[in-house]
Amino acid sequence: MAKRKRPEKGVPMPDAPILLVEREEAVVTLCIDLPSKRNFLTLECLQAIERTLSALASDPAARVVVLRGAGDRAFSSGYDIQALGHVEQDLTQTDAGETLPLEKTLQAIERFPRPVIAMLNGDAFGGGCELAIACDIRVAAARARMGMPPAKLGLVYPYPGYRRFLAVLGLARTLELFLTADIFESRACLQMGLVHHVLPDGEFESFTYDLARRIARNAPFSLQGTKRVLRTIAGSTALGGAEERALQALFHASLKRRDIAEGIAAFAEKRTPVFTGK
Repeated sequence: MAKRKRPEKGVPMPDAPILLVEREEAVVTLCIDLPSKRNFLTLECLQAIERTLSALASDPAARVVVLRGAGDRAFSSGYDIQALGHVEQDLTQTDAGETLPLEKTLQAIERFPRPVIAMLNGDAFGGGCELAIACDIRVAAARARMGMPPAKLGLVYPYPGYRRFLAVLGLARTLELFLTADIFESRACLQMGLVHHVLPDGEFESFTYDLARRIARNAPFSLQGTKRVLRTIAGSTALGGAEERALQALFHASLKRRDIAEGIAAFAEKRTPVFTGK
């Protein structure tokens, strides 16, 4: 794998670029850049992720996003435990009917129209663990660990978080994760379903970007439609008639696009398709 360039631009922040943005053709990397603080989640960082995804959503050339943390110690250690007063203020806002900043960011990842891969270069705890769970695919280095510590802090986690883990892990594993508040090594995370792949520390970065590039080569409309359909049906116990028709319309729309003709032709000619998103 060719050596990737240092991120050339960061999201404008008051002091330092907490979120670094790097682009390599169709793959965009968002890097939480607080390695000295184990990439904990600040309000500025969460807002930067949300703002960047909003901008990328209107850029069809950005076909896959990779989310990672700087350094090799942590993907994200979640909220700074020393700043629980900030979290308490957030929870008070939730009581007033407002959405938590973390939840806004998680929803932005889930709503982002194209695939988001969590590249777990290190530990993912608390809000950092849920940040990974909100992504579509999770690839972990062997050194990575994951855990949800609310029970050790006396906290009942916000219910959208429980629902998010439940959708990925099922009831039994979600109960184990939250009731024990244990830290799980990467292989246990793989067994539980917290991650899709675990690679040796020296190999997982190249694996992640190879995966991102393979996904990016697929038909953009198919990627978007697949994510939308699966996210919709996974989050609903029952779909309304209008919602069902909207999802079914994606299938019919795909039949009319130029990319399906290219895909069929490439299959017949035994070559790699070149999709344009049209």
